[in-house]
Amino acid sequence: MRILLALITVFAVFQVQAYCYISGTEKTPTIKTNPVEINLDIANRETIKPVIFATGAPEFKCYLTTNTFGLSTSLTNAKYYYAIKNNIHNVVVEISLTGEKTTSSPFSGDISSDGKAHAATELNNELTYKLKYNVMVNHSGNVTDTIEVNQPATLENKLIIKPTPCTLCAMGNSNRDHRYIYEVPFFVKFTPTTCTFKSQEISAPSISYHEIDSNTFSAPTTKQPELQCSSITGVATSNIHYHFQPISATQGDILKNDFETQQGGAGEVGFQLMNNNKAIKFSSGEKFTLASSGNTLLSNTIYPLDLQLRYARYGNKVFSGLVQSKVKVVVDYD
Repeated sequence: MRILLALITVFAVFQVQAYCYISGTEKTPTIKTNPVEINLDIANRETIKPVIFATGAPEFKCYLTTNTFGLSTSLTNAKYYYAIKNNIHNVVVEISLTGEKTTSSPFSGDISSDGKAHAATELNNELTYKLKYNVMVNHSGNVTDTIEVNQPATLENKLIIKPTPCTLCAMGNSNRDHRYIYEVPFFVKFTPTTCTFKSQEISAPSISYHEIDSNTFSAPTTKQPELQCSSITGVATSNIHYHFQPISATQGDILKNDFETQQGGAGEVGFQLMNNNKAIKFSSGEKFTLASSGNTLLSNTIYPLDLQLRYARYGNKVFSGLVQSKVKVVVDYD
């Protein structure tokens, strides 16, 4: 009976003493790793990464067997909002951090006074975490920080990697407050929104010589010219405006006739333009808004203009013939 009792007692003590602990003087070391790339041009807005320890991180030691590490985060359900700047372009991105594979495989131990030593790099790829991110539309709240595109920053939320706590801790090596504090640095990249205006032609309705002074603004007889925008992130990365810049000579707000002195030309009669029911004066500050920063804007979005035009005399030498004028549509970002 005494022998049996002794065996049972020894077995029970060793069972509860199976655990790992971080050796060395620092029991809550901070672990730094390479930044994670967050590419907002990719449709999949999450990335799963393994925990990777660099050579030289504090080792850990284990007693007996079935010793595991668990992964959690320092804050639960925390979301962070970062303003990412790329010169005049910017987006606000929401980032959250969660554990994915949160329990390691077991590590072996022994019954020596200090336990069996393991390099911290043996934890590499044993645990994984997930970064979820989302480009915000018209974000009006506060931001955690403003960072430049491709410049690394570190999440305030950390990964906590700790051994399973011991109940009866051998040799005074308690692990109850031991943990690796794993920082998650990241950098963000995105392609700025661009809008283009390709060469396009519109036609005005034909009128007689006697209607020149009385003709009113009307839509072109062909389809409206169009701006095309590309925004891979799904939002406008800046305020987008456009303005009209004359290529043909002007007199006041009249575009002169390129065929004024040519055979077959109508002489001194050109065009006046309106856009969105506003007369175009060709001044430097005359801009039309296409989209505001943070607005939803998908790639290959087409924006037809709302142009109207009328014939306008700028001299007395007017004949039956052709009228042609040119104007450039210039896109501005701010």
